[in-house]
Amino acid sequence: MAASKPAPTVEEALHTTLELPFEDAVAHVQLEHEYQGFETVALTRLDEYVEGVLGEEIRKTALIVVCHAEIAKDALEIDPQLAGLLPCTTVVWEDDGEVHVYHASTTKAIRDLGCAPGDCGPEIEALVEMTGEVMADVWANVEAYAEGAASS
Repeated sequence: MAASKPAPTVEEALHTTLELPFEDAVAHVQLEHEYQGFETVALTRLDEYVEGVLGEEIRKTALIVVCHAEIAKDALEIDPQLAGLLPCTTVVWEDDGEVHVYHASTTKAIRDLGCAPGDCGPEIEALVEMTGEVMADVWANVEAYAEGAASS
């Protein structure tokens, strides 16, 4: 049996590392989202939550949950059920002193998983494109900081 190929959502996910202390990286990534029109819906320290509930330590991990009004409006106009897949989440984690930032596109997941009604392919592609443009700006700023820190 042939190995399955990752879905485009996974292949096109955004990942970088930052040479910042973990807490500073979380704040930086959150602000870069907000500068591009996202509202922070929640900021959750997943490691603190797991430790509080299970009494177990895991690596430092923060979930930055954000929503962009125009993306949300367009998704809801396609199908109100798509709200169940919103908002967008970016994760920041620390592994052996290195801080990672990762984002997989919710709108690409909606497309790739076939979550929208079958007759709205063009609308979904437009939503994926709009989200991609906004996240490209977020990511360019996150990575510019990473590159600037690396060259100093």
